[in-house]
Amino acid sequence: MRAGCSWIVLVVVGVGVAAAGPADVAFKKGRDLLKKQKWAEACEAFEESQRLDPQNGTRFNIAQCDEHIGKVATALAIYRDLAANDPKADRRRASAELADKLEPRVPRLRIQIEPDVAAPEIALNKAPLACAAPCDPAHGIPVDLGTYTVDVAAAGHEPGSATAVVGEEGRTVTVTVRLTPIAKQEAKQPPPAVVAKPVPASRRKLYGGIALGVGAVALGFGAYAGLDASSKWDDAKAVCGGSTTCASTADAEAANAIAAEARSSGNLATAFVAIGAVAVATGVVLWVTAPRRERAVHVGAVPSRDGMTVTLGGRF
Repeated sequence: MRAGCSWIVLVVVGVGVAAAGPADVAFKKGRDLLKKQKWAEACEAFEESQRLDPQNGTRFNIAQCDEHIGKVATALAIYRDLAANDPKADRRRASAELADKLEPRVPRLRIQIEPDVAAPEIALNKAPLACAAPCDPAHGIPVDLGTYTVDVAAAGHEPGSATAVVGEEGRTVTVTVRLTPIAKQEAKQPPPAVVAKPVPASRRKLYGGIALGVGAVALGFGAYAGLDASSKWDDAKAVCGGSTTCASTADAEAANAIAAEARSSGNLATAFVAIGAVAVATGVVLWVTAPRRERAVHVGAVPSRDGMTVTLGGRF
């Protein structure tokens, strides 16, 4: 403390008191408080004097107050500036000596960013971090004692934040700020178009129509054969005059021959009718169970003595 008092006297001599203005009054108040080691109150008085009348001597006294209230990094910055730029040689020398003594006491804040990013924007207690060389956040920057919030922003990442407490002189505190990469939003692709597969055309109606046609033809032939059998039976009876007893052997033989033909036609009619009935029944089943996209088929068979007429209507 003896060395500190000597510098206070030096400052008083260097500044001088030419007039008792507001700045001088505040400076004198600060000097009195400094002697009483009331560091915080002395800083307030010197800062008021500096605001009213900026002087290097006042800054020197502010630095002396700051180093006693934990603002060691601020005091070091003032000493270094005065050591480099103060026009008074004695104050430059004193500032350089005090800076060398104070530097080991200054704590540092090391800022680590994970993951490592290019050109991060760092803010310390909401103020952009701007410090002169040597100033590397990764190796530690001089700070005063206190609590610090570190905010980091980087391209392609969500902003990150962390808090550190610097509570001891001469130590380095590391704070790690973790950034989260912004997920790349993939362009949403439209869902693939659903191509309806063509439904194979049903063949039931086709087969049903064919069966109905075959059945109709068979029924027609059966009807024709039945008419032919009936006609020949009538012819056989007519040979003998409509009686079952013929007058001669020749008539009997002729009647029997025609009757045999009538029986053959009858048998053929029975077979065709049976086949036609089965075919028509099959066609109806196939048509009814097929998808209903077409109109029903109309089948008709009209027998006659001269032949047969078959009709088939509808869409296939």
